[in-house]
This record gives sequence, structure tokens and C-alpha cells, in this order.
Amino acid sequence: MKQKQIFIILGAIGIIFVLFWFAVLTLVIKNLRGSNEKSAESPVANVVMCDEDASGLCIVTFGANNLNRMVINFQLPNADYAPFYVKAMNRGTVSIYTCEVVESTPTSAYCTGVRTPLGETIDLEVYATDGDTLIARGSFLISAIALSTPISLPSETPGGEETPTVTPIASATPSPNGEVTPTPTLSKATNTPGSTSTPNTAYPNP
Repeated sequence: MKQKQIFIILGAIGIIFVLFWFAVLTLVIKNLRGSNEKSAESPVANVVMCDEDASGLCIVTFGANNLNRMVINFQLPNADYAPFYVKAMNRGTVSIYTCEVVESTPTSAYCTGVRTPLGETIDLEVYATDGDTLIARGSFLISAIALSTPISLPSETPGGEETPTVTPIASATPSPNGEVTPTPTLSKATNTPGSTSTPNTAYPNP
């Protein structure tokens, strides 16, 4: 009888001991999982104009191409920056901007999408292509857009002279408050006048 009671007591102690260690193990696993998830989550950076902070991902200019599509020129922190795309929100509508790295300049990229009207705010969210992870965001007031204008070459007149062609090229200069102010510049071809020869006429002596 006493042995039976001893076995019952030992069994109860064993069960309590197993339950205790099970609870401790569960708590440890939960804490480890939470810490791993926090370490895996990268902080979301702020996208600014490059004149404000050029150390991270920043915007050089807002522009438009010949198809009237918005072109956002980015400066990357380094050449190994992860591929990304942009979600742009304006008037409650979200548009996807595809992004490409400039081959000749690995630290530059441009994203193309729906054009935002002047005087309106655009909210940008930058997502890493691998895993659709949000890595940066920012809001900007579009006060001006740099237009893409082809440069005309000088034309030659029938007399052999070149007619200079002046083509305005609109560029965008970012301001500290996040707005973009257009800065027109002129590109002028060199005018090289053609030579005109005057024939020499000999008159006979009277």
C-alpha cells in the first residue's frame, strides 16, 4: 500500500517536472522567434531629395519622357543596392513604377510610371523586388517637372553656312523643402560661317 502511494507521488512529481520544462521550452522558443523576426525586419528609411541627404536612397529629379510618363531619377547609396520598384499614390490611386539601373552609372536608377499633375503631392513607397519588402518611403510636392527635349543639330544653308540652333533643356533643381524648381539652360551650336571668295577680274590695258 505504501509502495503504491510512493509510486503515485513520484508519478505526480514527474508529470509536474515535465510540464514545467515544457512551459520553459515553449517560452524560450517564443522569445527566440520574436527576436529573429525583429532582426529580420529592416528599418524603413526616409526618401529625400539628394540636396538634403545624399547618404541614403535619394531623388535627384522628377521628370517626364516623350510619352508623358513620369520619370523619377534616384541616386543609390552604392552599386550593390537591392533591385526595387516604387508604389506611388496620388489622389487615392496607387500606381506601380518600374525601376532600372543606369548601366553606365551603377549608382543611378530611374523609375517610370503615371505622371503626377503639377502642384500635387505624390507619396512614394520603395519596395525591394525580392520579397516585396518596404525599404523606404517619402512624400513630395511636384512643383515642376523636367521635360525631355531633344537637342537639334545645326542645319546647313545652301550657301554653305551653318545656322545656329538654340534648344532649351529643362533641368530640375531640388529645393530644401522637397519641391523641385526648374532651371532652364541653353545649349547653343557653334556658328561657323562659310568662306566667300571674290573672283579677281583682270582688265586689259587700253
